[in-house]
Amino acid sequence: MNGTMLYRPGDSILHRADPRAKIAVIVVVLILALTTTRIDVLVALTVAVVVGLAVLARITPVSYAKALVLIVPLILLLTLLQSLVQSGAAIATIGGVSLSQAGVLLGLGIGMRLFAMGICFYGFSVTTSPSDIALALNKVGVPYKFAYLTSFAFRFLPLLQDEARTLLTAMAVRGSAESSSRHPLRRGRAIVRMLFPMLAGSMKRSGDIALSMELRGYNLPGTRTFYRTLTFRTSDALLLVGLVLLAGLLVGMQWYLPAPFTEGA
Repeated sequence: MNGTMLYRPGDSILHRADPRAKIAVIVVVLILALTTTRIDVLVALTVAVVVGLAVLARITPVSYAKALVLIVPLILLLTLLQSLVQSGAAIATIGGVSLSQAGVLLGLGIGMRLFAMGICFYGFSVTTSPSDIALALNKVGVPYKFAYLTSFAFRFLPLLQDEARTLLTAMAVRGSAESSSRHPLRRGRAIVRMLFPMLAGSMKRSGDIALSMELRGYNLPGTRTFYRTLTFRTSDALLLVGLVLLAGLLVGMQWYLPAPFTEGA
């Protein structure tokens, strides 16, 4: 999100938490976000994620504010499209085109869903090292080859971001004004021109890494040992208990509280 999604070492509660507990948090947040479009439930989920990161990891909204601002136009576009295609009572009329209340609520619900999931993934990536991710996945039964690929993806994405910045800087040094332009179309042309060299460099780097892994025997059969081990502590159990309570509260909101902004309300 803001900058690169590299792991940032720290001594917060989430930094010290078992990665298996944090993976459970990710799964539950995804389930809660993807199984409802209720505005009140999604707002409560987003607030819980933001407050949880601030308290448990000392990650404030300032850290990812720029990325959230970039998502706002997408949310507005989704809301507009949903308000045009969904049926129901009109909330407004622009140029003879009616915008339905149900569509506006659905679009805003999808936007809050993106906020909650994006912030949660951001918190996970900056508080969990890629090696811990691979170790946790292997401990829950994922073959080490695939577990390592997952952790490698977390390492590879920041490399692509850094390479993209390098290419844009190289284009600017060679006299291209598009790479630094604020005009979205000119900036888009610079990104399109950058894609091929970035793709070629990525394929070369992937081939080198695959060869290095083969030379180090990553594909050999047998029981794999690890230098570090994971320990599930009391604080991790408390984190899961809090997660269960939050999930129960949000499910109760959806089942027993009336939906806000309903037609005829």
